[in-house]
Amino acid sequence: MRILIPVLLASLVLVGCGSDEATSGSASAPRSTVTHKFGKTEVPADPKRVVTVGYTDQDAILALGVTPVAVGEFGGGYEWRTRPWAQAALKGAEPEVVTDQQINFEAVAAQRPDLIIGINAGLKQADYDKLSRIAPTVAQSGDYINFGMPWDEQTLLVGQALGREEKAKEVVADVQAQLDAFKAKHADFAGKTAIMAYGGPDGYGAYATGDTRSRFLSDIGFTTPKEVDKLAGDQFYAQFSQEQFRLMDQDVVVMYGAQKDILANPVFKRLDAVKEDRVIYLDLKDQMAGALGFASALSLPWMLANTEAQFTAAADGKTETKVTQPE
Repeated sequence: MRILIPVLLASLVLVGCGSDEATSGSASAPRSTVTHKFGKTEVPADPKRVVTVGYTDQDAILALGVTPVAVGEFGGGYEWRTRPWAQAALKGAEPEVVTDQQINFEAVAAQRPDLIIGINAGLKQADYDKLSRIAPTVAQSGDYINFGMPWDEQTLLVGQALGREEKAKEVVADVQAQLDAFKAKHADFAGKTAIMAYGGPDGYGAYATGDTRSRFLSDIGFTTPKEVDKLAGDQFYAQFSQEQFRLMDQDVVVMYGAQKDILANPVFKRLDAVKEDRVIYLDLKDQMAGALGFASALSLPWMLANTEAQFTAAADGKTETKVTQPE
């Protein structure tokens, strides 16, 4: 998976890798039934060996105090294994990787999972059927485009699957409170427009408002352009022709891609947002790019704590205020 169009066999030493909290589950403990886009899945009580096959599903599991035994690869060049917001929850664990561009079904089966999570995976029916033959599998809700299920609903769905619904509610409430406080602190963002876009040699475009990255902009008070949704249709992004570059000329522009490659396009370079320094450029290896890509209960608090200066400078409307680009 390329991030712009947002994106192994097990070792026996990982047998003990799973929940990091003591539990008292037993064979007689009740099972839970989870509803998703492919129907309903009956999940065994207190699953111990959890495998995630989505690009970012692992964060939701970790946020609830469970370490997956295997995970999906995060695309786009970001060093996701070292992401700072997840290290405390990982506690040194290094789950196996069982997906890349495609799911390695043999590698998933080799982990002997008792639960598979594939929410942010863009699963097709055939993928789901194969995974379900390995272990009970939970996919995303059918209410959203692929890769568009909001972080809070993802967390609650995972909480239901893990039998940790109360913990999930607590995590969601805590992160939402942080988002609300940030939004209240920056009431000046209200009424201003912002867009999550991308650019470079492979083309230019933007992410639809239903994409988890774009949703962060609205979560902190900005208005995102609905015109992108019309172009995107049922996808999470829309690619722009040069005649459509005006859609990227918003009050704040968050731009995925190398700055020098983006600015190589003379049409983009003529946008007012560029000339007035209202663009935050995100190299795909940046921590901010990774945090937005994960858009999880773990990464969003990190975003709020580490990117305030960039959003404030980009949104203040002063050409003399320079946006310090993320690292």
